Amino acid sequence: MNEKSCPISTDLVNTKLTRTYSFITFLAISFYLFTPFKEVIYISALDFIIRVFIGVKYSPICFLIREGLKIGNIPPQMVNSGPKKFAAKIGLIITVLMAISALAGLTYTSLILGVVSFTAIGAEAIFGFCVACYIHSYLPSSWK
Repeated sequence: MNEKSCPISTDLVNTKLTRTYSFITFLAISFYLFTPFKEVIYISALDFIIRVFIGVKYSPICFLIREGLKIGNIPPQMVNSGPKKFAAKIGLIITVLMAISALAGLTYTSLILGVVSFTAIGAEAIFGFCVACYIHSYLPSSWK
């Protein structure tokens, strides 16, 4: 998908890294929704917190992906980071709300958020369609 350029960011990000991250998150949410291994959502939420607030280079999952891309000698495919950063923030919000809901015993709330996340992240991981990036292109620049 060719996202519209973000007028407030000239930074670039490797879309192969972000798409792989989406796939790993998709797997984590699949485990959360369809297996008894519910703790995986806490790990995913923690990594999102690190990624968004501290930085991508400190995210353990992103570190492993970068190393895998290097070992596989996979060339980067750079895109504007604005929409991807927005998508990461949305992912953070939904994943943290899922984890908090699960901890609070709000099972249905957590599962509904899980299904929403499963659908959106699955679209990116499987089809390369970033729902949040699409939404980002229509937001006023003051929201970005």
